[in-house]
Amino acid sequence: MSKLQRNLAPQRKLPPQPQSKAELTQKLESIAVQKASYRRTQRFLRLIRLNILAIAISVGVCSYFLFHYVTFLAPIKYPIKHAVDTLVPWLIFTMLFLAFSKIELSKMRPRRWHFILVALQFSLPLVLALLLRFFPEALGSMSIELEGFMACVITPTAAAASVITGKLGGDESSLTTYTLLSSMGAALAIPLIFPLISSSVHSGFWSEFLLIMQRVFPMIVLPLILAQIIRWLVKPVHRFVVSKLSGASFYIWAFTLITVSATVCSNIMNSHQDRMTLINLAVVGLIATALQFGLGKFIGHLEGQRISAGQGLGQKNMVFGIWVTYTYLSPAASIAPGCYMLWQNVVNSWQLYYRETRHLTYTDKM
Repeated sequence: MSKLQRNLAPQRKLPPQPQSKAELTQKLESIAVQKASYRRTQRFLRLIRLNILAIAISVGVCSYFLFHYVTFLAPIKYPIKHAVDTLVPWLIFTMLFLAFSKIELSKMRPRRWHFILVALQFSLPLVLALLLRFFPEALGSMSIELEGFMACVITPTAAAASVITGKLGGDESSLTTYTLLSSMGAALAIPLIFPLISSSVHSGFWSEFLLIMQRVFPMIVLPLILAQIIRWLVKPVHRFVVSKLSGASFYIWAFTLITVSATVCSNIMNSHQDRMTLINLAVVGLIATALQFGLGKFIGHLEGQRISAGQGLGQKNMVFGIWVTYTYLSPAASIAPGCYMLWQNVVNSWQLYYRETRHLTYTDKM
């Protein structure tokens, strides 16, 4: 056989050399360490994901105290606040667009529980306003707390509620319908009820109605319209958003919650009320949170939509609620909706943790 033929002939593979016992043991130990490290990392990431809302609240509160008490951060405090205040509305718009991309307009039909909850949103503040109107001597010492409770109840559902509802297994389309009805109910109820106890309502009914609608509707309606336009006209983009990006809305909300928590903490710390009044208003926010989540879940359970109804009545747009107290009621009462904002996200965090750790599979009837 020539030299060229020998070079072109297929080379016979040599059998693998047997590893020594020490090398084999070392290799197996290395693999076991890598697997253990991977499992620890996954458990840590899962723990963060389950508690991300509680972590966001903690980061927001700590951020406020950090910028408030650490003097060398003072030069950048207001530029950062201005940048965040500019960014948050766009983040909320993006979050709602991603959440509403999964919604089909054909499923947004009104349900009976929608109107029951709107009736509660209207009737409870009306009863309290009548009591304050006709029994001021008996309830005068509790007027700030009662006004805070009224603001917590009459405030419409937060647009971000659909994000949490989806994570909990609720009907996002049904909740979006209720969010629109709740916002319209608040716009009708506030100009009718608050003049009974407040002299701050100077304009007519329709002027106040339009003013309120301008504050609550654009942030809900515009992302919904854009999402539906893309659903019908740019289907590849819609498929990409639904399949790849829809889960990002939850993490965008967690980031915005950091700024919201810092703002609430700032309002509480800068309030001129005495300590006992602040504690009372915080308790009022807690009671309102427990009552509305409980009533919503009870009514929704009767209709087969316990998750959606609970979030609809319980998760409120408390940025709007704070504005309501400053505009129509006593500014001191704004502490109650501010604390409500923190309490409702503690409830949301617990619900997400409980559902994930108990491996619950319950979902609302669609």
